[in-house]
Amino acid sequence: MTAIERHTGSTLAIGDDQAFWTNDQRAALVQLGVDQASDADLAVFFHQCQRTGLDPFARQIYMISRKDRGQIKQTIQTGIDGFRLIARRATDASRGTLGYDDTLWCDQNGRWSDVWLRREPPAAAKVTVIRNGERFPAVALFTEYAGYKYDGNLTKMWADKGALMLAKCAEALALRKAFPQDLSGLYTSDEMQQADNGQQVPQQASASRTPSRAATSNHDRAAQTLGLDQQSEPTTPRTLSDDEFDKALAWIEKATNVNQLKTQRDKAQDLDPAQGTVIATSIDVRLETLTEGDGTVDAEVVEEPAA
Repeated sequence: MTAIERHTGSTLAIGDDQAFWTNDQRAALVQLGVDQASDADLAVFFHQCQRTGLDPFARQIYMISRKDRGQIKQTIQTGIDGFRLIARRATDASRGTLGYDDTLWCDQNGRWSDVWLRREPPAAAKVTVIRNGERFPAVALFTEYAGYKYDGNLTKMWADKGALMLAKCAEALALRKAFPQDLSGLYTSDEMQQADNGQQVPQQASASRTPSRAATSNHDRAAQTLGLDQQSEPTTPRTLSDDEFDKALAWIEKATNVNQLKTQRDKAQDLDPAQGTVIATSIDVRLETLTEGDGTVDAEVVEEPAA
């Protein structure tokens, strides 16, 4: 069974004979943060929702906008539980069997173990999915999947639970190998955290992880707090007024829409280095609080900041 669970009376339920999103469904997707997708992107997303049987309005599956070389690209994601559900449904539908070998972790010297007790993260994790008696092993390297913040440090989940996060990435790889027809083109949120590692602020910014309102009330104090060179020329000499700057920080503290936060983080690059760094760092901290779980939390759309 791959049909999305039907909810009687809900205008968001996807009908059996439906070919595209209804107006109500599109409005709900915008509310969830899918506000930069083209009709072609939405068509692919609709197809994936129908094919996998996952409900986007229950946040079982979602589409994330990312900026790649100046262009907005969409990635369809779910949590590892979504992968497990799809694999179980496909197995039951074919009356097959599904199992796993023990998860293994590898240290820096190439030694494997079935439990990770060290404080430092493992170098690799291996998961083997067994479908209908056939083995599908997959290895995930920490250097390829770990998520980093703008200050160059690991995100909270990767710093605190590196072994667990890496094992979930390896499991997603193995499940995709075992169920290519059902999982091709679909990625877990754990796998895609590294997609946001590309652009990082200078290492000095780590001295102020969460800038206080008092420390960021104007350009000079923000630069001093973050340890930036106040004499350096900004690449784009655009400076917000103190009032605009404070409004932007206030918006970040209350924002719950992940896609809008990421869009504003990209726009922060157009500000002078001090203000842009403060805003980008604040957004990164806010995003960390919203995405500490397996899923991505998106909620009400709020007014965007001046940035």
